[in-house]
Amino acid sequence: MASLFDLRDGQVVLNAESLAIPIFNKIWKRDKTKSKEKANKEIAYIFFMCDFNSPYMAYPNTKRREVVLNDFMKDPKWKEDEDIKEAMGKYLEFQETHTMRLMKSAKGAVDKLTSYFENIDFLEKGENGKPLYNAKDVAINLEKVGSIVESLDKLENKIKKEIKTDSRVRGGGDIGLYER
Repeated sequence: MASLFDLRDGQVVLNAESLAIPIFNKIWKRDKTKSKEKANKEIAYIFFMCDFNSPYMAYPNTKRREVVLNDFMKDPKWKEDEDIKEAMGKYLEFQETHTMRLMKSAKGAVDKLTSYFENIDFLEKGENGKPLYNAKDVAINLEKVGSIVESLDKLENKIKKEIKTDSRVRGGGDIGLYER
């Protein structure tokens, strides 16, 4: 994916192509000031909250939101409105690869599997009076968990390589933190 944003003079700015995307254009145009200071702050907020290579990704979601708000918005009353939420969703969508979508689905399945194991009750009976769970079936399923975890690790490493490849520059170097 070509980057939607550039870093110029220490500011995150939209690329010209990004203004063709309706939600980013809307955020840009709603700031009627000549300097577009508010739009630039909101764009920086979107970038640092959503970009997979953002240094703020090291923070958990809630902490990241707090830190990015303090660092860029400088207004404790500012809140994400529907346009900002839509732009964040769009930005995340543009970054997402097929592998990432697969990983997200796999993690959802793992969460359901976790719930299955957490809710096993060997004393619970079905309508026919027989136990719903038997130890042998549960043990077989538990044996398979290791290969599931291994597969998820491989998939996660593949995604990390995809992200790293997307952040490479001509000549084989990496884009520096302040060059992006």
